[in-house]
Amino acid sequence: ARYQNELAGVDTELLAERFYYQALSVAPQIGMPFNQLGTLAGSKYYNVEATYCYLRCIQSEVSFEGAAGNLKRLYDKAAKMYQQLRKCETRRLSPSKKRGKDIKRLLVSFMYLQSLLQPKSR
Repeated sequence: ARYQNELAGVDTELLAERFYYQALSVAPQIGMPFNQLGTLAGSKYYNVEATYCYLRCIQSEVSFEGAAGNLKRLYDKAAKMYQQLRKCETRRLSPSKKRGKDIKRLLVSFMYLQSLLQPKSR
């Protein structure tokens, strides 16, 4: 279902997500469904959701090797976004736009902090 979504343009994302959660209910020790859920999450919430899924995959009893690379890629993106946000000026924004920028800053900062707290072997 996920590949139909990516290749055929068929909106099957919810179906794919449902199948991965069903796989986890059958074999919760397998990390691969978490990796796939991370891929499905994409960049939602500035990659926080995907990061959670990749971390769960890595910590699973039977982890998936590719999740570590996926996680590293997200941490690299977070570091770049963090550096860009530090340069942004938010004083002249309207309150509603400032709130959106503040949420982005919080989530990106959280991701950057996560990357700093990870062991270097990952």
